Amino acid sequence: MRLLNTKTLRVREFLTDIPRYAILSHTWEAEEVTFQDIQNIATLAATCHERPVTFDDVKAFLPTAQLKKGYTKVVQACLRARSSAFDWIWIDSCCINKESSAELSEAINSMYQYYENAVVCYVYLFDVSGKLHPKNPKSDFKRSKWFTRGWTLQELLAPGHISFFDEDWTKIGTRWSLRDLISVVTTIPIDVLEGRSIDDYSVAQKMSWAARRQTTRPEDEAYCLMGIFGVSMSPIYGEGGDKAFMRLQQEIIRVSDDRSIFAWISEQEERGLLARSPYEFRYSGRVRASNTGSTLGNSPSSYSFNNNGLHIHLPLEPSDFGSDVFLASPHCQTNDGGYMSVYLRRTTDGYYVRESPSIVVLQPAHSLLNDVRELTVREEPILRKSRTRPHAAGKKVVSLLPSAQRFPCSRPPPASISTEFSVEFETTDGHWTDLTYEFPSKSEAFTLGFTRWSYSLQIEDKHVDSIGYQRPAADYMLGPLPNSCFVSVCLEMRGDEKKVFEVDYFSPEDSRSEGVATTVGPDLEFLVPSKLKLYDLEEEEECRIREPFRSVTVPHSDFLVLMYTKQERFSLDLDSDSETDSEVEWETDSDSDSEADSETERRDKRKGKGTKQGGPPTCYVAVGSHQLLPWTHITFNGKSTDDVRADIQSMKEDLYGQTSGTATINHSKLKVWIGPVLMLGPESHQLHFEWVKDEDDAVDEKKIREGTGEE
Repeated sequence: MRLLNTKTLRVREFLTDIPRYAILSHTWEAEEVTFQDIQNIATLAATCHERPVTFDDVKAFLPTAQLKKGYTKVVQACLRARSSAFDWIWIDSCCINKESSAELSEAINSMYQYYENAVVCYVYLFDVSGKLHPKNPKSDFKRSKWFTRGWTLQELLAPGHISFFDEDWTKIGTRWSLRDLISVVTTIPIDVLEGRSIDDYSVAQKMSWAARRQTTRPEDEAYCLMGIFGVSMSPIYGEGGDKAFMRLQQEIIRVSDDRSIFAWISEQEERGLLARSPYEFRYSGRVRASNTGSTLGNSPSSYSFNNNGLHIHLPLEPSDFGSDVFLASPHCQTNDGGYMSVYLRRTTDGYYVRESPSIVVLQPAHSLLNDVRELTVREEPILRKSRTRPHAAGKKVVSLLPSAQRFPCSRPPPASISTEFSVEFETTDGHWTDLTYEFPSKSEAFTLGFTRWSYSLQIEDKHVDSIGYQRPAADYMLGPLPNSCFVSVCLEMRGDEKKVFEVDYFSPEDSRSEGVATTVGPDLEFLVPSKLKLYDLEEEEECRIREPFRSVTVPHSDFLVLMYTKQERFSLDLDSDSETDSEVEWETDSDSDSEADSETERRDKRKGKGTKQGGPPTCYVAVGSHQLLPWTHITFNGKSTDDVRADIQSMKEDLYGQTSGTATINHSKLKVWIGPVLMLGPESHQLHFEWVKDEDDAVDEKKIREGTGEE
């Protein structure tokens, strides 16, 4: 690989003994600096007498016509790396000779390894301002173009440590400090951002992380995922995105028998079992890897792709769509235990095609298999090397950023003061060294504890956060001070053996303080019935699409109140055991509602009537989210959704974890409960309803299987 010298801007090739280096991740803009551009200024270092090259040197050396905007990015990246004692940095725009197809192919296949082997990755976000903390709702961090590009997915996953910089090259956080926000933006589980191996996740899950990302060239949708799946193939620009992605799946099949690779949906008509793009996996983030062992029934679980198609053994069940259409189970489960199946149709020439590829059915139990065993010899996979790197011995440096420079160190260890606001010292194995800082008095103090292997942040004698060998991906600590402010400690990754900890202070007046301690979580998607008996879900006029179910989004740690309104001029006898249409009667008295009546007037007219004369006109159902878990509540009491929301707001803590509830109408009860969705889509939970006569009545599981959720 080639590396760029951070002082001289000269490129040097390393085949072995590669030095410690930083790496840059960025989105390409106009006028990026190429390998040829860097070669053209190779003599610049001599004119600078070996001192570090600056952007002013570049401007003075190059004619105006050759002065690209990208030089600013290159010089700033080198400056940042140089400040952390890195002599070398890798930048894709100028360290690869793209005029050589062989070199370009090698770089594409090695890209994941380049980022994985770097000591630290600098992510430059040209469209983000650091004036607001990234977790501030008004921050533009989560809207950065960087999160939408295909290549940056592996650049987010592969490095051991990542630092983010805004448009002015001001550091705004690390992958660890922003892991909850990044997880929400990218849908990547927070465990991965904390260092868990991506090999623990299914093919479908990893594909879903890339589903909504884009690349400039269509073929790169496949090429940018090779490192994530641990495969290699020659890039062939011009073959088209679909063909490149097909080749990628064929390479994955060679090294994996994970059948979640078939967990995709498409609006196109008949297809095979392989997808055409990562986008078709956009709803597959909950599909786990298949677990069939070495055999599936009386056949091996392995499968292969030959010139006449995909050769695979699948259990087939008859379907309701004809004698030639079957329900096939790849034996993959979702996180909530549902088994996925797809429809296959047998053609007249004996082949199978996927029927209705827009549907993936989720069933509560897997298909029955014949107990036939065969042995299959399998090679153990080559595991990825661990990200864990030993903590180097040597000096520690605590540096106070401008916001924290008023903190005096009241108990310094044997140390040297390198600057007015930095303390440099050494620790010995197994011995703690404490640095206590006060601002403006001991009541506002915090303490940093150090050993060779771990570091801690303490406030008021309480341990609030840590960095150490038990959390190898951690590089950031945060804690609240008694004065409603926050203090953070960030470990800077460097090219030398020093450990530098930058201390930052967030006061309430600082625009960055809003959101700094916020834990960001995803919204929950619910599938709710549009109708339950004579009650219709109240919807906006423009949203009134007469479908059996409607999708609603429940904001993180919040709740929605759904209003089901009784159909006008209808009455239902809930006291009767019969559920035939004859129990539905027309209202004929003079008190029937008119179109001009308001909701309050209609309610007043029904007041005092029994169920047979009309009953409660409105049913309210709340669906909420707390710590990523759903809850629900149902009532017939309330004047409006705002009225019900106010009541629930005062008691919602008692509803956390409640996945079912009932509301009484005379002698009948309407029961609501939260269950898994029965079709693969954006929703993760589904509301079910049932009229019951007794609280002990069991949930009708047959209705769940049929997907009705109501009588």
